[in-house]
Amino acid sequence: MRLAANAVNWAGRFSQRGRIQVPGLFDDASAEQLHRCLVNQDQWNLAFNRRGEHVDIGSDSVSIWTEAQSRQFEEMIYAGAKEGFQYRYKAVPIYDVYHDGSLPGHFFNTLFEFLNSDAFLNFGRQLLGRPEIGFCDAQATCFEAGHFLTTHDDDIGGKNRVAAYVISMTKNWNPNWGGALQFFNEQGNIEEGFLPAFNTLNVFQIPQSHAVEFVTPFASGPRLSITGWFRTGKDPRS
Repeated sequence: MRLAANAVNWAGRFSQRGRIQVPGLFDDASAEQLHRCLVNQDQWNLAFNRRGEHVDIGSDSVSIWTEAQSRQFEEMIYAGAKEGFQYRYKAVPIYDVYHDGSLPGHFFNTLFEFLNSDAFLNFGRQLLGRPEIGFCDAQATCFEAGHFLTTHDDDIGGKNRVAAYVISMTKNWNPNWGGALQFFNEQGNIEEGFLPAFNTLNVFQIPQSHAVEFVTPFASGPRLSITGWFRTGKDPRS
């Protein structure tokens, strides 16, 4: 994979606001390769929050739920969203996949190695002005109709997160479909929003209050991305 964006062109803007949207991250061939990988991925986990614990359920298990089980799950998800932090989306935990060797030969392994190469890490260090960045983790995400991620700030003790990144790989998104990455000020008002886009990097410093807007039932396609965090120190699983 090859980067096309130049961190120098964007570092000043990031330092002013603590977040930025960088178009044209990869060269055309790399962007199309990653897009094909995500579009053709047929095995996804269903990710959600259950009583404060992150849960991943394989697509094979979800596919055999009865109507009653699906209805019970919906009720649990919406009750959690009403009361506090909740999310529902499809994901592939690339960080775990790579270290566990669970998808040998898959492009996700190549992608993870690129995200932890000097090329990408130095891009992040220069863009963020944080030379102490040591590694990235990563997951593939797919937000379909009814998926969402409620307000949170990504600040988790012991994770050593410097900034979150979203490599948006969504073509032809309609703003009316929802799915925007939204940022909130101290009063809870929406301060800025980044729409799903193709070959675009969104980066924001941590902590920062944000959410992914509910994807509407009439969205005609998925919101596809690679997400993760720039972190300090050494990868604990390397």
